[in-house]
Amino acid sequence: MNLHFIEAFLAAVRLKSMAKASAELRVSHTALSKQIQSLEAHYGVRLLHRSPGGVEPTEAGRLVYERLVPVYAELKAIEAAAAAAAGRGDYTIGALPSLAAHYLPGAVLAMEGEGIRVRVEVRETSDELERMLARGETHAALLERQPHHASQWSALLFEEPYVVVAYAGHPFEGRASVTMRDIAAEPLVVHPPSCTTRRLISTLIEAEGLEPRIKSEVQFGDFILGYVAAGAGITFAPRMAAGRLTSQGLVCVPIAAREAKRAISLVSASERIGRALRPHFPAPSACATGEAPTA
Repeated sequence: MNLHFIEAFLAAVRLKSMAKASAELRVSHTALSKQIQSLEAHYGVRLLHRSPGGVEPTEAGRLVYERLVPVYAELKAIEAAAAAAAGRGDYTIGALPSLAAHYLPGAVLAMEGEGIRVRVEVRETSDELERMLARGETHAALLERQPHHASQWSALLFEEPYVVVAYAGHPFEGRASVTMRDIAAEPLVVHPPSCTTRRLISTLIEAEGLEPRIKSEVQFGDFILGYVAAGAGITFAPRMAAGRLTSQGLVCVPIAAREAKRAISLVSASERIGRALRPHFPAPSACATGEAPTA
């Protein structure tokens, strides 16, 4: 069976739209329809209901979809492993925005210099990256450490602290560090509750018997630093981003709480792929993260 037939069907069901699926897969609407029709012919059953409002799987389509998702992920893993064994590579790697901006460029350039082709998919949360990995849309992901599925391979890359980000002239400016109680007294500019940084900081504030003062909830994709620079409140960023933020006229202050940090892991659906990629992702220098490198 052609892997593209499976990919077309899975995308159409997940996106509930033939147009969106054809755009994501970069194929014409006609080609996508023919691929799905070929899959329907293979199974001898109709898989999708089509209407002007979109597409929905039939009862048979739902059953096929549920069984094909893990099969597709495994086939993609086998494909990448075979390429690696042949001395070439073609990987899609998911990453959080801060890692894509400050950590990945050097690693990707180094891999491309060795003939390894890399495509980076950026998503706002580790949960989104986990779902992409489970669906077989990426070979690996760089995300904040969290419980992974038993079938996934993972390796801790490094840990780094968060810093407070405030506008120039804020009372925190010039401080060697601030406590969670200091932070709890300030208006916070944060992303939605699905943001792991927000959840961590809120948990640490609540552990002090206090409530976080959420002043502004900024949607993913909005320029949260713009709100901070305008004086709306304070926010948080990983230490590796602090250098560029200070050059933008913002103030970055360390947090006096060892728990205020994130742990970054490389996660893959395939142990072979994970181990092949692992050497290309060294821990950042201590000066970049503020922590000793993790072995």
